[in-house]
Amino acid sequence: MSELTPEDVFRLHPKIRWAAFSTEAGQVKFCQMRRGVKSYTPEEADRYFMQRGPTIMTVISERLTPSGMAGRLESIILSFEKDSVFLTKLKDGYLAISVDRVDALPTFQEISESIKALSA
Repeated sequence: MSELTPEDVFRLHPKIRWAAFSTEAGQVKFCQMRRGVKSYTPEEADRYFMQRGPTIMTVISERLTPSGMAGRLESIILSFEKDSVFLTKLKDGYLAISVDRVDALPTFQEISESIKALSA
């Protein structure tokens, strides 16, 4: 996979507010708001989330089905009052995107195949 950029993610859908990518070791490759969009959280909090959150959440979630009978974990959606974050494992790490909560589910459904293609 070539180096993923925030612009690659923002091109997936105009309603994406924020995009971040970190390695499995927690190294944040990017953590960026879409130009002209005001963040609901401080950048330090976003970076901290991407350093630790993806690994913790995916490991805990995968423990829910230790038999593997439900299949492998594909994504996690975190819903807050103002926005929702879609977190998914890609080949080289973890991608997180946020969308205003009211638009989240239809937007995440629209871009799910495009997100999978980012890992190819």
